[in-house]
Amino acid sequence: MTTNARQRQRAITKILTFLHQGGDFEEAKKMFNDQFSNVDVAEITAAERELIANGLNPIEIQNLCNVHAAVFKGAITNNQQTPAFEKPGHPVNTLKLENKIISSLINDELLPVEKKWQQDGTNPNYLKRMQQALSDLKTIDKHYARKENTIFPLMDKYGITAPPKVMWGVDDNIRQWIDQAYQLVHQEPLPDKYQIEAAIEKAAKEVLEMIFKEEDIMLPMLDEVATPQDWKTVRDDEDEIGYTLIPTPLPWSPTKAEIEEAKDKPRNSKIARELNQFAQQLAKDDAQVNDNPQQVPTPHQKDLQATNEATFPKKLLDLGTGNLEIKQLIAIFQTLPVDLTFVDHTDHVRWFSDNQHRIFPRTKSVIGRAVVNCHPPKSVDKVQQILHNFHSGKSNHAEFWIDLHGERFIHIEYFALHDPDGQYLGCLEVSQDATHIRSLTGEKRL
Repeated sequence: MTTNARQRQRAITKILTFLHQGGDFEEAKKMFNDQFSNVDVAEITAAERELIANGLNPIEIQNLCNVHAAVFKGAITNNQQTPAFEKPGHPVNTLKLENKIISSLINDELLPVEKKWQQDGTNPNYLKRMQQALSDLKTIDKHYARKENTIFPLMDKYGITAPPKVMWGVDDNIRQWIDQAYQLVHQEPLPDKYQIEAAIEKAAKEVLEMIFKEEDIMLPMLDEVATPQDWKTVRDDEDEIGYTLIPTPLPWSPTKAEIEEAKDKPRNSKIARELNQFAQQLAKDDAQVNDNPQQVPTPHQKDLQATNEATFPKKLLDLGTGNLEIKQLIAIFQTLPVDLTFVDHTDHVRWFSDNQHRIFPRTKSVIGRAVVNCHPPKSVDKVQQILHNFHSGKSNHAEFWIDLHGERFIHIEYFALHDPDGQYLGCLEVSQDATHIRSLTGEKRL
């Protein structure tokens, strides 16, 4: 058996490389069994991160991550248990509760009813139950959106960057597979039974595989580094997005005992030390960025600032064309019929507007996060190209529009921001639901 930490890491990386080069699954499984009795989730994710660092596209890992899970399944260890995870309202408890219900929906309703429908397609009740089960399964979007917008930022914080990139891409694929199955059972006339069967079983298989990855890989990895305060931040952001097939969970906060206990929590694994070092450097870099968050004023601006400070109370903000209190400015942003997000010159999210009808979910967890990590892998190249063009001055504007679920027309624009001297300050994203505007005809005057 391989025991040396570095030897183990090399062996795991070799197995994953073998798979990615088209190696046989059973041979990979044998390679693993010959060298390991068990494997820590940290070792798997570190190996995947090493492959990405060496140039492997995260999409390729995404395509084979089910195989990764199958190779190591049954041998993954996680000896540390955190009782707080089991408390109602804790984000881990909520995620696992949703997973139990989703698993039951698939194993106890969708798949059995689909088999009965295959055997007796004349009973309309079976088709209705399949349609309802898939409609319920579509709500998994909130489960994934919550993970992507609250847990992935937490993983980023500690430098665990490879798993979110892979998992987000798989989440998007699962959404598409569920939607495909849903569309098929609602077609008139219905397509071939075996086409429906294949679509439903594909969606079900991938959902169940993701549950395994969340609970046996993602959560144990986070348990090595996340603090009770981290989980409180996640909990505070969850209600903004919503839940899948469960009511809003109870409020949760860590106890003083849990916070104190976490201070003495052993963090001796090599991967934990690596991730903490990465996080400390990231925090240091962010602190340097934030040492002087405001641009250096020009002489004219200094004169204007002196005049304003003498004329208006300090609680007013000078906006060039007027002065507003902070609470007034917040109220304006909350009322504007557009969603705004500001990404600074280091390409990190620094601010977003908050109103009751956001088009895309935003949580406070994304503040300080690299913006490329706030998008699924399939969109990262486009985001990077926009930012590259803005930094280089090649362009100052990018525009997109999408048909959201066939119900809303969404218009999205990106603007490069510069100070009076032409220095790049960052990027402003402006999203607007233009459905109503597009429906207007004629005119209506004051």
